[in-house]
Amino acid sequence: MSDWHDKFGGDGKTPTQPISAQNSPTETSVDTLTSNNPEHVWQHVQGKLRAVLGDRVHMSWTGQLTLQSADEVHVVLSAPSKFVAGRIDGKYGDLVRKLWAECDTRRVVIGRVVIGKSVMGAKISTPKNSPARATPYQAPPKFVQHAKDTAQQIAEGGGQAPLQNKDRFTFENFVVGGPNELAFAVARRVASSTQSQYNPIVIHGPHGMGKTHLLHAVKTEAAKIDPARRVRLISAEDFVASFVQSVRAQGRTEIDAFKSSLRDVDLLIIDDAHFIADKPGSQEELMHTLISLVDGGKQILLASDRHPQAINKASERLKSHLCGGLLCDIGAADYELRLRILDRLIERRRAGGHPALAMPSDARDHLAARINATPRDLEGAFNQVVARLEFLGKPLTLESIQEALAHSRYTGQVRPTVDKIQRATAKQFGISMEDMLSKRRARAIARPRQVAMYLAKMLTTRSLPDIGRRFGGRDHTTVIHAVKRIEQLRTEDSGLNSNIETLLEKFNT
Repeated sequence: MSDWHDKFGGDGKTPTQPISAQNSPTETSVDTLTSNNPEHVWQHVQGKLRAVLGDRVHMSWTGQLTLQSADEVHVVLSAPSKFVAGRIDGKYGDLVRKLWAECDTRRVVIGRVVIGKSVMGAKISTPKNSPARATPYQAPPKFVQHAKDTAQQIAEGGGQAPLQNKDRFTFENFVVGGPNELAFAVARRVASSTQSQYNPIVIHGPHGMGKTHLLHAVKTEAAKIDPARRVRLISAEDFVASFVQSVRAQGRTEIDAFKSSLRDVDLLIIDDAHFIADKPGSQEELMHTLISLVDGGKQILLASDRHPQAINKASERLKSHLCGGLLCDIGAADYELRLRILDRLIERRRAGGHPALAMPSDARDHLAARINATPRDLEGAFNQVVARLEFLGKPLTLESIQEALAHSRYTGQVRPTVDKIQRATAKQFGISMEDMLSKRRARAIARPRQVAMYLAKMLTTRSLPDIGRRFGGRDHTTVIHAVKRIEQLRTEDSGLNSNIETLLEKFNT
């Protein structure tokens, strides 16, 4: 924590205008803060928020927060609606808490607190021209009780802070299987250990595979294990927006504040890092942030929807830095993993108010086999099936599931033909169809051919002999060898695996 808290001295005077009524707060000097006075701390934090986020973002979001209540342990910041509270806490909550922690030890809660059916609209404020306080700030009794009640609701799960659906993104709720077991194991190690043996760590794979789930799980677990550990999770969108705001402000203070928010941490987690690499200026800032944290022995964890070498607009220098640590691939969910995901979804639905929910094994197996897509798509299909049970009263049977998915986008995809697979693979690897069907055995030709055989076996209903005949009259044993070889190489060659994932994504859209 900053030593600012030890330097509070101030003149002990209260603001001449209530903090909650200030639409355009100005930054308060640390030296003027009154020890234990949340009004002064909040005024200072608002000034810092404006400097870091810029006028437009601050006025649109964090500027809507008001200091609602406080006690010895908690401070409640209230927003005008649940939506605004959830949005602020999700995007800027970490920054608000970091800036507050630099000045005061209370825990910040952001929300729209409702007591009974009425919203508690009272705010901590001080009348104009009030005499200076000679003693540390003491919140009125109703504010103290209100803050305690809010904290108790959150502790018991009756309230939410933040008001988001990220609470279920824990390690316990992550379904582990062959395609994601390495990424899961690495994420757990990052959460529990302060040693940065691999740095940076990049978890990559197509959208919907659980990367964001793992990132939030790391942040949650790290805070649970070591509350003093400084962890920052930021999306690429927020990274770019904050960087642009700091540059547009045209002030050294704003840029330094942005850099400090990313570098004064023990663990930096960035989601959708490939998006940052698409923006030249932000890409340069990302690279310098990586260098600064790695040199300082701090851990960096990033998620990307593709292998760093496949991020087309990334500079070779950035690609080198991203590949210099540990790359963890999350591959397409196989049949066994999809079954596990369905079992977890059924458990969750039972615990959520449908204890009698049951799905026959043949129906469950059919759903796992048909939804050959991402875990997110599988969950969407499951919800669609269960909704028919809830709203129409139809039992979960093989027939009802087939009916529910008859016109669904999850199963409406036409299976690719062997010819389509061959052509797409040839294009992906830069060879011709003539090469694909030829007898040539050069690795630059043979490897794409094996990939196409592997995909044909995986995505079509053709028999092995039939697939072999469509590859220049080859024997079915050649197909078997190709499938086994590619399965092995997917775990060893990240570049090859990235190309295969790209092809799978094309066929699943």
